[in-house]
Amino acid sequence: MELRNEKDAQFIIRHHVTEEKLLHLEKGVRKLGFQSGGKRIMSIFLGLFLLCMAAKVVIGGTIGDALMMIGILCAMGFVFGTYALLKGWLDAKKQIHLQFEAGRMEDNYQWEYRFYEDGYEVIGKNEKSRVQYKNVGRLIDMSGMYVLVERGNVVRYFMKDDAVQGNSAELAGFLTEKCHLPMEQITVR
Repeated sequence: MELRNEKDAQFIIRHHVTEEKLLHLEKGVRKLGFQSGGKRIMSIFLGLFLLCMAAKVVIGGTIGDALMMIGILCAMGFVFGTYALLKGWLDAKKQIHLQFEAGRMEDNYQWEYRFYEDGYEVIGKNEKSRVQYKNVGRLIDMSGMYVLVERGNVVRYFMKDDAVQGNSAELAGFLTEKCHLPMEQITVR
């Protein structure tokens, strides 16, 4: 693929991936996932457990026993769901470190993003691609980092201060206009 002229780009981002940036992204994705439904699912399990236990006390008999078993299954779902969330959070840092080391071995941590009127280009050691704005499914402002999620769940991310041409505030407005999507806000500490 032949790249377009860099001078025609409205915004240019040169992004160097570090382990800290990967951890920042992971925290935001984890928070976004929990906001998207994890909390709701866990609340449903806990609520069903309490509802079934209350029904057992009120109804009693065989039906009450059946409701109690359903309640126990809901409690188990809650416990295993909580365990899965906690295990995922604890393993994430280790996995990111391993991924970072593997990528560093391949020297694949220098990326450049060039934003034009009709799309953007992604340039890395092993990738040169052009993406149209209509293929972006989500825009996320994650406390100092912009995340573009393309259809097919390809995640592109870069720090706001990685801009070498144009400024990050203008880039946010540019992206929301071109992608016809709102910029989601996620606060990550």
